[in-house]
Amino acid sequence: MNDNKNIVKPYDRYLSKVDVWGMAFGCMVGWGVFAMPGTTFLPVAGPAGTFISMTIGMFIMLVIAKNFSYLMARFSMTGGVYSYTKEAFGRDHAFISSWFLCLSYLTIVFLNGTALFFVVRILFSNIAQTGFHYTVAGNTIYLGETVVSVLVLAGTGLLSVAAKPLLQKLMTVLAVVLFAGIMIIAITCLPRSLANGALTSFGTGTIHKSYAIFSLIILAPWAFVGFEITSFDTAHFKFPMKKTGSILCTSIIAATLAYVLMTFASISCIPDGFSSWQEYITSLNGLKGVVSIPTFYAAQSILGTFGLVIMTITAVASILTGIIGGYRATTRVLSTMAEDQILSEKFSQTTYSILFIMVVAILLSLLGRNTLTWFVDLTSFGAIVGFGYTSAAAYKIAKTEGNRMIRISGLCGTLISILFVVVQLVPRLSAMEAMGSEAFLLLSLWCLLGFVFYWRTVTRSSLTEYSGISSSGIILFVLLMYSALMWLAKRLMSAETLPQMQHDLIIWGKVLLLIIFVGLAVMIYVQNVVREKHEAIEREKIHAVESSLAKSQFLFNMSHDIRTPMNAIIGYTNLAKEETNVDTIKEYLNKITGSSQHLLALINDVLEMSRIESGRSELEYMPADLCQLFESIGDLFTEQMKQKNMQFQVHTGQVQNRYVWCDKKNLNRVLLNILSNAYKFTPEGGTITASLWEVGTDENGYASYEMRIQDNGIGMSKEFAEKIIFCRSGIKRSYLSEDSSSLRL
Repeated sequence: MNDNKNIVKPYDRYLSKVDVWGMAFGCMVGWGVFAMPGTTFLPVAGPAGTFISMTIGMFIMLVIAKNFSYLMARFSMTGGVYSYTKEAFGRDHAFISSWFLCLSYLTIVFLNGTALFFVVRILFSNIAQTGFHYTVAGNTIYLGETVVSVLVLAGTGLLSVAAKPLLQKLMTVLAVVLFAGIMIIAITCLPRSLANGALTSFGTGTIHKSYAIFSLIILAPWAFVGFEITSFDTAHFKFPMKKTGSILCTSIIAATLAYVLMTFASISCIPDGFSSWQEYITSLNGLKGVVSIPTFYAAQSILGTFGLVIMTITAVASILTGIIGGYRATTRVLSTMAEDQILSEKFSQTTYSILFIMVVAILLSLLGRNTLTWFVDLTSFGAIVGFGYTSAAAYKIAKTEGNRMIRISGLCGTLISILFVVVQLVPRLSAMEAMGSEAFLLLSLWCLLGFVFYWRTVTRSSLTEYSGISSSGIILFVLLMYSALMWLAKRLMSAETLPQMQHDLIIWGKVLLLIIFVGLAVMIYVQNVVREKHEAIEREKIHAVESSLAKSQFLFNMSHDIRTPMNAIIGYTNLAKEETNVDTIKEYLNKITGSSQHLLALINDVLEMSRIESGRSELEYMPADLCQLFESIGDLFTEQMKQKNMQFQVHTGQVQNRYVWCDKKNLNRVLLNILSNAYKFTPEGGTITASLWEVGTDENGYASYEMRIQDNGIGMSKEFAEKIIFCRSGIKRSYLSEDSSSLRL
């Protein structure tokens, strides 16, 4: 992720403590706080069981909030869960955590948007259920009901683009209105609720109390998801980060009060014709209008029209805060992944991300509220994944820092999240079906879509950016396969007859195989990409070793080569100092010049690092006088030979065609090395002869040359001579031009 984008100037710190509290509280408390008491809380555990469950859930969320506040204070950036997971476990796990958390936030947007369906039905009964309509999955959707949701989703999205500061202030105001409205209704209804046994009554069924309470505790991720979106805006806080923990705690406590008080309010008033709140709650499916939502009915019964207005304003505030917060959180997740090159860079632009979310939310809202209840379970799953990774990251980082308290809270949060995941994915572990067949299908499709982005990310990244590509890929694939199998199993179990089961098995079994095949194909491809990257790294390592060896060998040879012209320069310089004859001095100076040029060529070779790195040299052909080249090499050794009392002769007189095209520099080096070895291994008083021969010219104008260096040094044994590999260097054949003064290759 580009750190420059996380640098926030002082005037960008615009979020006060109230703003952050409103953001956290408003996202946690949506339409569910008014509807769930009648549809879920009361039927399963009753008011007393709901109070116990929500209290326990609150303490669980406070533990997870402790982990968030620790990481928020440690990482003052806008990456949130993605940044925390990446720091602790690498980019691949960060992708998984953000991918599922993005699903959770996206569902918050359109689920709250479609909640307006219920507000319209409560206030206007069946008035909106007229005119153009269509059916999706057996549910009838009326255009009149969808228009309100579309307008709100589109309006919120456009305001997020055009007037973001205004929308932030609006969210804070709406959060305060939401909390105030809940308190007004709760204070009004609480005396009657307590009289109706709010603190002693449990569920309407035969479920054991402890099992009912456990079943509602499992809903904690769904009930409290949203407070963590504040972690995406820590760079904009204009107060000390140490205050973050208390703000998150107060928002979670406020959300707990909202759920509990609205549950109590739901039993405060019982419509005519029902003997108890239990009978009323079990009959909700057959009721319409205000009476179908116990919280609305209680407000209207006690406060009349004023109460209904208060409840409507409060409910609309909860819906709008959920939509605004969902937009904000989803945008942050998308932009963070885009900055880290997981998604297209277009998503790093806030406007593009918001418009994308708006279009998707509007299209999904057209499917109808009943259809979108399939996504409710995915909200919980995405939240659990985010909570689990954050807690695990807090544990790992706190362990390295020696922070014992955070280690404990991190470990507890991780274990609790694992429990939530197990209950979410394994059927019949709670009183309510955690995930239906449609939810499993959507989860498998989301995993499949995640594989596509995972594929894109791996192919565009280096291995150093990942710490466990195989493990994260396996997690995605196993989850995809499990959810697809559970979807088919639930489809088959819901079949009423054996022929229908056989039909579903044939039809939907093909879909199952297609999903698994595509996921497996992508996984295999990703693994191949990873293998190729590993092989490329190994090749680079081998090349680096070979390059280092070549460099060492080159420098060793150079030190050997440089010594010879340096000795010649020193020798002729000493002779020139003692000489009085001008002509002889000029001769010495010419030889010094030749030796210096040879030395300069060697130094230039040392500076050509590209040739050193490649371990080889390229031939550079140019016109050269072979005889002069041979004699100049001899001049380099003449003085050294005299000092060692050696007889040294250079013969070039037999050559008729002395001008050729050759690589003078490298031919010089070959001759220099051979003569240097001859000088080194020939004892004092020995003989060394260097000869250049033109051994023949063919009818095509090509000549052949032979160069010999002979000495009477120590030589080599016959056995070693049979093993040694000779490399013949120089120009073997040359083209004799019409002008006898030059030869061309």
